[in-house]
Amino acid sequence: MSKTVPEGWAIHPLNDKVDILSGFPFKSSLFCDDPSKMGIIRIRDLAKQSVETFYAGDFDDAYVIRKGDILVGMDGDFNIVKWKTKSALLNQRICKVKASRSGGFDSDFLFYSLVDDLDSIHSATGATTVKHLSVKDIKGIEKAYPPLSEQKKIAAILSSVDEVIEKTRAQIDKLKDLKTGMMQELLTKGIGSGGVPHTEFKDSSVGKIPVSWESYLLGDVFDLKNGVNKDKDAFGHGVPIISYKNVYVGGGILDSDLGALVEMNEKELSRFRVHFGDVFFTRTSETPDEIGFSNVYLGRRDDVVFNGFVIRARQKNDLFHPHFLKYVFQSNAVRKQMMDNSKFTTRAGISGESLGRIAIAVPDIPEQKNIANALDSVEARITKTINKINTIQSFKKAMMQDLLTGKVRVNVNSRELSNV
Repeated sequence: MSKTVPEGWAIHPLNDKVDILSGFPFKSSLFCDDPSKMGIIRIRDLAKQSVETFYAGDFDDAYVIRKGDILVGMDGDFNIVKWKTKSALLNQRICKVKASRSGGFDSDFLFYSLVDDLDSIHSATGATTVKHLSVKDIKGIEKAYPPLSEQKKIAAILSSVDEVIEKTRAQIDKLKDLKTGMMQELLTKGIGSGGVPHTEFKDSSVGKIPVSWESYLLGDVFDLKNGVNKDKDAFGHGVPIISYKNVYVGGGILDSDLGALVEMNEKELSRFRVHFGDVFFTRTSETPDEIGFSNVYLGRRDDVVFNGFVIRARQKNDLFHPHFLKYVFQSNAVRKQMMDNSKFTTRAGISGESLGRIAIAVPDIPEQKNIANALDSVEARITKTINKINTIQSFKKAMMQDLLTGKVRVNVNSRELSNV
């Protein structure tokens, strides 16, 4: 902690400024999926601000969390949120932090101050597995705090930035919904020729499709091959390798996306070399609904290989435009086939043989290009908006550092900031 205290600020322990309520160990035997019951907040629910587990037993009203309450996850990343949705129960390993009535703390300021404090505690906590936070850790925070009037002004400034972030997130959600709707429409009904929609349709193994389209089994139009498996000491040097993550994120794989390296001899490189337009599928996942995610290599290197957690599909002929391949496997009909053809033990898995049985609908190359261009346009808007929100979040982080340390002071009687 810096020995320099901004003028008008005072060093206080957080202990006598806050009230902390630890979550209750509700009986897991009474957990249910009945939404008519009171929801129960678990650590995994903090980030998404919604609950998926409900409680069928009795409870003390003291553990009911309401909109605006400050919650801290005590394990993992020490997530801290202001609860935004409907009331729910405070489960164990989460605590509610509230500014005490006599503490002289603004609740919104307390939230932003704790965000900064918990990030520092997390960074300083050494752990090889899951990190743990205690109530004592929170109460033990001691640093310089501004007077209440300045706290309120700082909180108002940061809240205004958060409003911009939330509005931008809403824009991203709308664009993603638009893209999803467009994909389902374009990958089944097409885009037509010259802006004229298709009017005649036929039955196929993937449902009704335009009469000019064809349907194929994936194994009839692609050669399928599993990736390379190597010992751990072969990684970290050598040639670029397409990883599970590269495939899972979708959107096309560029050379700039390739961060992993693996040592390969010439014979191995020849067997597992990646070509422009090769498609990759994830072989395993935690749940069946995430099996068989796909992506396409759009880079130009001739020394890229792919790992054993993915399956490569290479065209047997030139039926597909590479950019169309980013989307064709994402229609509802194809995704359902992926799940139906997967096997589940401890993890969901799909084989090249199972992939080969999946049917896909294929328009001609010009229409493929038009479909890909339409979806690429929406994807570009999504990327642009995500970049915007990343910029705002970086700005907010820098602003928090300045305002919460007093490096930049606020004038409580105006909208201006002043450097000190």
